[in-house]
Amino acid sequence: MNEILFWMIGVENAAANLYSEAAVCFSDDKKLSGFLHHLAVEEREHLKLLRKTMESLPIARLAPAAIYFDDDFRRKIDQPIISAQNALDRGELKSNDIIDIIAEIEFSEWNEAFIYTISASKGLGEDFEKAAAKIDQHRIGIQNFISDIPQGESLLQRVRRLRQQTKNRVLIVENDLATAIMLKALLMDEAEVTVARDGDEGLAQIRKGHFDLILSEVNTPKIRGIEMYKKALTLAPELEYRFIFFSDTKRSEDLNFLVTSKIAFLPKPSSVQQICNAISRILNSPPPRENKRLH
Repeated sequence: MNEILFWMIGVENAAANLYSEAAVCFSDDKKLSGFLHHLAVEEREHLKLLRKTMESLPIARLAPAAIYFDDDFRRKIDQPIISAQNALDRGELKSNDIIDIIAEIEFSEWNEAFIYTISASKGLGEDFEKAAAKIDQHRIGIQNFISDIPQGESLLQRVRRLRQQTKNRVLIVENDLATAIMLKALLMDEAEVTVARDGDEGLAQIRKGHFDLILSEVNTPKIRGIEMYKKALTLAPELEYRFIFFSDTKRSEDLNFLVTSKIAFLPKPSSVQQICNAISRILNSPPPRENKRLH
């Protein structure tokens, strides 16, 4: 967790510096400059929270992390900031470029990764939902600014992937809200996502309509994931090979059932790449008939 927090601190610091320097660079455009300054202030607030979390780690009781941010995921987040900073340093960054970069950064999985890591580190305490709401407001503010500029709506449609008319439908059944939010962010290119917080709610969603994939914890409240799976097959037998269990279960009876039933399984923690690969294999390929324990 220390390693991830160090990386996140570096990213937030780089984004804050980029926005702050760009605000000076585009000072002739008062609206853009003021917006960039506002973003820099918000990024520095995020930076403070990350540093506070880092300082609390030696005495905090850490929750087991479910998702690990591998090198490919980190590069995806880092690269737009690095490229923009290099262009700014060369005097080549244009106003349209910085708007594109803001959209690419802020509508990626970065904000969800920030919330997820703080939550997994217990850095939010009881303030998780408040912080998540602030991140939503941060993104809404960016969306509103971009929508007011020429060609802004088309840019928003591009970065939010609205051109994709038909999407897979995915159900996430996960009682940890931060993990559910992070998983939903990883799926934003692939699917229309519904989140259920327990097995009972998950089963209710399955009754309502078709899903191309169900990504579920085993240890869900009310109805455990495996029991939900069994009941789901009585409603829709075609879901047999459309489940992935993403879980930290250590119970031998759970693991034995998953293996003997040939159900796809990812242990917590797994990397972003492992999760995305597992999802893509089910969404983009006919379901295999052999055992699919995923690594």
